[in-house]
Amino acid sequence: MGTNNLRGALWISDYFPRPHDMTTGTWALESVVALRKEGLQTSVLAPTPWIPRIPGLPATFRGWSKVPKEHEINQVPVYYSRCPHYPQRWINNVLYTKVPFLDTEFLWPWCKRTADEIMKRHPFDVAHANFLFPSGYIGMKLKERFGTSLVVHERSVQRLGLARDNSRRRSVYRKILRAADLVITENMSMASELRKMEPGISELKVFKQPGSHPDLVESLIRERPERFSDRFVVLSVGALSERKGHEYLIRGIGEVRKEIPEIACRIIGAGAKREELENLIEQLGLTDAVELCGKRPHAEVLGEMSWCDVFALSSWGEAGGTVYGEAMQFGKPIIACQGEGITDIAENHVQGCMVPPRDALAVADALRWLYADVSRRNRVAESARQLAVAELGYPKLATALIELYGSLAATGSTKA
Repeated sequence: MGTNNLRGALWISDYFPRPHDMTTGTWALESVVALRKEGLQTSVLAPTPWIPRIPGLPATFRGWSKVPKEHEINQVPVYYSRCPHYPQRWINNVLYTKVPFLDTEFLWPWCKRTADEIMKRHPFDVAHANFLFPSGYIGMKLKERFGTSLVVHERSVQRLGLARDNSRRRSVYRKILRAADLVITENMSMASELRKMEPGISELKVFKQPGSHPDLVESLIRERPERFSDRFVVLSVGALSERKGHEYLIRGIGEVRKEIPEIACRIIGAGAKREELENLIEQLGLTDAVELCGKRPHAEVLGEMSWCDVFALSSWGEAGGTVYGEAMQFGKPIIACQGEGITDIAENHVQGCMVPPRDALAVADALRWLYADVSRRNRVAESARQLAVAELGYPKLATALIELYGSLAATGSTKA
């Protein structure tokens, strides 16, 4: 259908790059860039924590306090609506989960003026809300205000779980699902749970969050550093939190170290578990085999993916996992957890190895399997590359979304 009948689209996401942190929410930025490349004028509303500019603030808070009201990233107009919304885990658990008003109705007045400004400067027919809290609620209010179609996109196993396990939150969550003209999620398991939670969903689709750039991949490749020329390099990318499974990867490296003395594991990411992981690396005598690299710019992360031998992220609670597609586009076998979102399309011993969660011995076996036979590893790598190109490309997502947006705009909002 194309973009002929669309003025534009608005993406809403509290998870989006900001000038002081360009690595958080890169998937959202890349998705919007892809939509714009396909000819659809797309702008972004990114609710942002309001932090006053007070002397002596810690560096993190200083960064948040300096986020501008609007900014342009890769030609994408982004509006950072400042509001008293602080998506930290302890705040979610103590406040937002138990008092969903603070994560929904309370925030709308802070976003309304920004939304009016966006509609004036970048008219849109469809609001695509990423996550239901708070974006889905904001999208629902935009629908009431402007008559725009509403797409809500649940991308988080954890946020879905909070709604499932808390009756107050679940009630508002279901209201947003009923208001949506289209609900999108990341995998079949989440789709089943959403349909069970709210049978009144109008339309429900599963879209894999992409990670590959078929038209750009050659330009993203970087040369392997000389110090890794004779190493078997395992790369992992993810926040240093428990569910990302870095502990089990490190322990798995320890299990195979004597068999694969040239193994080198690099873990890119920051988080609360860093000290604990550093201690584990030291205890296992792996200081010359495992390196915690901290947070890195996205382009640098992709560059490292291009020259590693294996990409490993044995995390659980992964709706999709953008990083798998990012690594596979370079022809890298993956190690992921069984039953997670990526396993809807990636198969064990076809694109990599799918292991049980929290199982260091299984990670070790996967490393052995991928290391032992170079020709087999190359076959798996090529299969991973083909899957990334066929199923996990940003252009494919953009084309599919524009088709859906156009259908919604043509028929008008199906629900008042």
